[in-house]
Amino acid sequence: AAWTAEYHGNYHEVMLRNINSMKCGRIYAPFAEITQSSGTGKYRTVHELAALIFTIPFNLRGPKQREGYYFSRHCAYPPGDTKVREYLCEASNVKSVDHGEARTALFFSYVFSEVAEEVKRKLTVHRATNKLHSRDLAKRWRDLLSRKTRWLLYNKIIEACKINELPSNANFHPIFRNLQSQLEKLLSALETVCDLPNSEDVRILLYFDEAHELGHAIPNDKQKKTLCDVACSTLSYFQTSSIFTLFLSTQSSMGHFTSSTEMTWSARQLNANDLQAPFTEMPFDCHPTFPLRPGDFNLEQLRDLAFLACFGRPLFWPLIEASMGADKPEFAEKIMALARARLVHSSDIGAEQSDLAMLATLDVLITHQRDDQLDLAHKCEMDMIASHMRIAFSIPQHRTYIRSGYPSEPFLAEAASRQMYRYFQHPNLSMAKVLRKNFESGLIDLGQKGQIIMRLLLRFAYLNAITIEQADNHYPTGEPNFSKGCSVVRLLKALFANRYHAEILRSKPDNDVSSTCSLEDAFEHAVVRFTHSIRAVDESVMNTKSMVSAFLRGAALICQNQQKTIDIIIPILLDKRSVLKESSMSALLIQVNGRRQWSSSTANIIDEKEHEFFPNKVSMRRREDTRPYVTLVAELGVDNPPQENSFVVTGNNDERSSKEHLRYGIRAYTCTMAAWKVVGFTEHATYQRIFGTDDFLADHPRQDEASLDLVHQMMSFWYDDAMWYNDEDEDSMDSLLGQPSEGAAVL
Repeated sequence: AAWTAEYHGNYHEVMLRNINSMKCGRIYAPFAEITQSSGTGKYRTVHELAALIFTIPFNLRGPKQREGYYFSRHCAYPPGDTKVREYLCEASNVKSVDHGEARTALFFSYVFSEVAEEVKRKLTVHRATNKLHSRDLAKRWRDLLSRKTRWLLYNKIIEACKINELPSNANFHPIFRNLQSQLEKLLSALETVCDLPNSEDVRILLYFDEAHELGHAIPNDKQKKTLCDVACSTLSYFQTSSIFTLFLSTQSSMGHFTSSTEMTWSARQLNANDLQAPFTEMPFDCHPTFPLRPGDFNLEQLRDLAFLACFGRPLFWPLIEASMGADKPEFAEKIMALARARLVHSSDIGAEQSDLAMLATLDVLITHQRDDQLDLAHKCEMDMIASHMRIAFSIPQHRTYIRSGYPSEPFLAEAASRQMYRYFQHPNLSMAKVLRKNFESGLIDLGQKGQIIMRLLLRFAYLNAITIEQADNHYPTGEPNFSKGCSVVRLLKALFANRYHAEILRSKPDNDVSSTCSLEDAFEHAVVRFTHSIRAVDESVMNTKSMVSAFLRGAALICQNQQKTIDIIIPILLDKRSVLKESSMSALLIQVNGRRQWSSSTANIIDEKEHEFFPNKVSMRRREDTRPYVTLVAELGVDNPPQENSFVVTGNNDERSSKEHLRYGIRAYTCTMAAWKVVGFTEHATYQRIFGTDDFLADHPRQDEASLDLVHQMMSFWYDDAMWYNDEDEDSMDSLLGQPSEGAAVL
């Protein structure tokens, strides 16, 4: 379906411009990799690229279907070039690096030779005075290879390679001389048919899909070079900008390309500075109905799986839209199962999953950031891109780290939510323990722990609220639909301990003591809808206009670290019966503190006016706009609340804040079940341990006071109350050092 659907966007055109702008020839590598997660349209993009430039494609997909795909291997498209894969990807056929380079050179020689003959036989239908445009030739050649011609051509090439198989002790020099000659013959054949592009531009493109199949190590090679190294070494022999090669994979080949690689036949070296930066720019948010008009949608429409699939990578919506008729919703549920299987990299989505699969699920839902400099974090990211749907945003040319994450993809977020719901059914699976493990290993930045735990608490509360509200419908699909949203009141009840529900719902605005409107009344028809969290670029999105688009995608916003007073924003639609529009939006504004010492009730007050969250009266063009909002200050790092047993309090009686919009303020203390309903009894100790991970001696085996005092005495840190020093009696220091005798010189 993704191949028959119309291609939207100019991704292939931008890629060709970038390829032509790359430096090639004697100094720079004539190849690059396209590294991106599955379902992002890598193959479709280069397929469209093949209509712009003469392209020779290879698909190295193996016979075994990758674990985690929902459909059978017969649905894998396009099919692999089996004979080519068997020749290039079987490491046992390669006796040494030199032998491998020569075998690859032989392969390319026959590719160029046979393709040149095929062009002469099938495409030389015009006289020299009536040549084809280069793009017309490219498209005709691409269409020709989409038929049986490709299978016959590649089989003929491989048969020629096998007949002329090289012994390991052969003289390889003639092979490389012939390689350059065959390339020139192909270029000459093309020139007889069409007007080739500018001599400085690339004229022939090769690409290898599923290029990770070239990752096998060459037997007995001390440098542990791979078949990918061999292929790149051979390609670097071309000292011309006329040919360029792309390697497509979900698994970056950075490990293969980063180290210096000796070029046996080109007598030069290829180091990291010579390499081309990998491509990561792939289709995203490219549905033909975009851009959307928020006023065309109401809450009920936003839950439809076909609508959710419109966003993000172009994998799900072509599949769903290929199903016509009454069975479309049922088929959409099958595509949802596919998304879940790919997310956890397992066809059995109901089974107990690996720690990495659970971490990926969490990352989709709450977003957590890793330390790019850690080898462990780097490997984790690469594994998630390859097997767990993580998106590679950027790979710098130096390749020492990768910028990646889970962007706003509502369909994948719904899949992750349903997977989380399934995890709830397993008593031995604990997402809090998964986070704790990754905090302790250093994989997740400890500086984020307060915000990450708050986002986890919010996620649990939202999932529980959805589950309760939809329980009466008995889940028509077997599981709740988490993109439907839930009431604000239900969310607050699911978040906070039962003993505080009445106080919260009856609370009055704390910035206007004259108001008698309770929170429950103010938000009677209000709903929230946040299946995932996404980082805001800056404070420019902290307004009700941005809340419309965030609600449309089902996203909560994570504010930048330097943003004062607000860390998390959850959009609120004030009237679930309304269509989406700015005038119907508000928010839950949250500040998270992980400090050990609680702040006073008048400190860290959130005032929407400071951020211009609501539009001013002039821009609203009406007399009155009194939309309410909710604030939450979460003091997660403290051990006890300021007032005994008051773990959740409402109201600040802050007369300094703007009264234009009624504010319902809540403060919560500690990260315990005394404050939060979602912190269960069995998880209580886990959360406490997370907030103790910045304590240098949190895991010291002897926690009694005497033992800890002795460790402190060993000067693990500088303490003001050090046992060796007493500033209360200065004479004691004088007596220790001794007073100078009368008349003695003091230096």
